[in-house]
Amino acid sequence: MNGRKRAAIKASTSIIPCVNQESPILPCRILLLPRRTIYEILARLPIKTLFQCRSVCKRFLCFISDPEFAKLQLSKSQICILIKTLPLQNASKRLQLAHVESSGSNFQVSKLNFTPKSNLPTIDISHMNACNGLLYLIGSDKDYNFYVCNPILGEFITIQPPYKDRQRGSFWGLGYSTMMDQYKVLQSYYPVVESNNRYVTAEIYTIGTGSWRSIGNAPIDTVALPFNAFLNDALHWFPCTPNGSEFIHTFDFNSERFGTLPPPDHFREDDKKFTNYSRLGVLEGCLFMIYFTNSTRFDIWLMKEYGVKETWTKQFVVENLYPKQGSWDFYEPMVVLNNREILMLYNNDAVVCYNQKRKNLRGTKFFRTRSQFDATAYTPSLVSLNNVAKGEQISRMQGTKDYGKIYTDDFQDCVDCGVQLANPICSFPPFGVSYGAVNYHADLYGRSMENRCAACMDRRVTPTKSFLTLFNM
Repeated sequence: MNGRKRAAIKASTSIIPCVNQESPILPCRILLLPRRTIYEILARLPIKTLFQCRSVCKRFLCFISDPEFAKLQLSKSQICILIKTLPLQNASKRLQLAHVESSGSNFQVSKLNFTPKSNLPTIDISHMNACNGLLYLIGSDKDYNFYVCNPILGEFITIQPPYKDRQRGSFWGLGYSTMMDQYKVLQSYYPVVESNNRYVTAEIYTIGTGSWRSIGNAPIDTVALPFNAFLNDALHWFPCTPNGSEFIHTFDFNSERFGTLPPPDHFREDDKKFTNYSRLGVLEGCLFMIYFTNSTRFDIWLMKEYGVKETWTKQFVVENLYPKQGSWDFYEPMVVLNNREILMLYNNDAVVCYNQKRKNLRGTKFFRTRSQFDATAYTPSLVSLNNVAKGEQISRMQGTKDYGKIYTDDFQDCVDCGVQLANPICSFPPFGVSYGAVNYHADLYGRSMENRCAACMDRRVTPTKSFLTLFNM
């Protein structure tokens, strides 16, 4: 046998795999990361992608179902546009949600439809607003109930009104008290007996208590909440009558009191008559209001430091408005995109985009409706009513799953190699445990010395120092 044949036989026999040798099963690389890092990665994904991740494996389901992850995801979730047609079209009994991002001169739009069968307790809605991932729905005259729901998870609670023999007032809304860590519902009512002094009483419902409380009289002005009314634990609005004492009215959910905020210095007493056409809300984390200088231009003023009058700043100028369709047109800024274009609600029947460089408006086709619509700022979240509405009767839509009840296994990682442990000593609670009931800090930043796999225990691998340990050295 010559040298070439011997070399070929040697090479062919050297690549024959060993049948009895088993290759080690390594964990997914992302699962080798600290849990906090995994949370930071997942929290930046769109809500649709997060739902797909829940079906990847049980460990991802555990991560995404963790109440602490829900809080982190809510803090990073971006504002979306939720619309309800007026009146609600019989052929389209749903709410439409759109998340818009800019890609050069184009838009990237991700849509979701909320329907009564899978997301909403009812479609017979007269008003709606949202706060911190929850949606507040007011039933029509036929359905007098109030609903607080998370349409993403298909959960809702039904709130009975305090009075069924009294006419509802114009003050209403869902808010959140950071001081008390509670969601609250505000509703006003007219008295039963007719009189010349038609005072209005305000009622507060703290979610989780199951009861209403009267907090005294409320202003008699007609109220229409803007697209994004909630900031600094308070609702904000313009009175719809020109005889109000101030431009901006507020309701603080911490103190449970009505109040006012001052406008910019150049606003005059005569400008109050134009508050029916002006708008306010929240842009880029600041309170804003628009001021029409003439029929073809308006300025957008931002209050850079909340409550401080001197911090009002003219941030944007919108020019070359559309020709008027009536006595006056309505423009309501909603979102500032990454390319600094401004999405605005136009006359409650279209969403338009203003380009600051070109100084022009252009139409969009995000929502194709045949009638006018209401628009509300909604932040998609995984905040479960099981955690924020204890004591309430929580209902679920047909066809939705309660992952907190389905999932009962606990998972933990080896602190050295990151492999999944079958029976960890320290485990995470299933979905449904209340905020603050478990201390997640120790596991998120420094894991227990006892959570190691058998291989690492045998090798006695020196544990890796946590980030906080290295920082303090």
